[in-house]
Amino acid sequence: MKPLEYRHTFLVRFFHWWNGIAMILLALSGFYIHTPLKFAIFPSMDIARQIHFIFMYAVAAGVIGRIYYACASGDSKNFKLRFADFGNMIGLMKYYLFISDELPDFGEKYNPGQKSMYLTFVPLILIQGITGIILYWPTLFNHLGAFFGGAHVIRIVHYIVAWIFVYCIVVHLYLDFSEGWANIVGMITGHRPADFHHQHQKKRPGTIPAGAEKTAKG
Repeated sequence: MKPLEYRHTFLVRFFHWWNGIAMILLALSGFYIHTPLKFAIFPSMDIARQIHFIFMYAVAAGVIGRIYYACASGDSKNFKLRFADFGNMIGLMKYYLFISDELPDFGEKYNPGQKSMYLTFVPLILIQGITGIILYWPTLFNHLGAFFGGAHVIRIVHYIVAWIFVYCIVVHLYLDFSEGWANIVGMITGHRPADFHHQHQKKRPGTIPAGAEKTAKG
């Protein structure tokens, strides 16, 4: 049995699944509210609105809790973007786009793509919260709504950001599944194989290491 490393604490895993599930339900209920006839997955508009409203608070609580935990535990250092991350992003994209067979090891808990996505989530959630509140209470926040261009503009911004979240979640799932079950199981149990990045490189499953073909042929 391969040795395991403890990668994610309980609270990291808790907030990951809490926020992930809440965002998915927010997106589903939001698309129903936007186009109930084309996206009829809820029994009624009232139920969809209640779900949307409940998980709006759930996401807000989850994000605040995750930020507090990151600052209190020192986990925030894992999200710090370095200047080198912008160059390292090229190697990361080449691997996930199947241009390269080698998954780089950047010597950090999160790769540049993960850090960029997680840091982008915070302002996007803030935008969704503000625009969502204005849309839910248009009379109470009519002056604020007018300041941002009116209800039509706010509705468009809210809709576009919702799609950004959907695309991010889809990409996140693709990247996890492309690496096999190790990352997914790690976010459930907290452990991952210690040799996941053996010698700072990891060949994509099923590929032949460089030089191996020549050795096989003699």
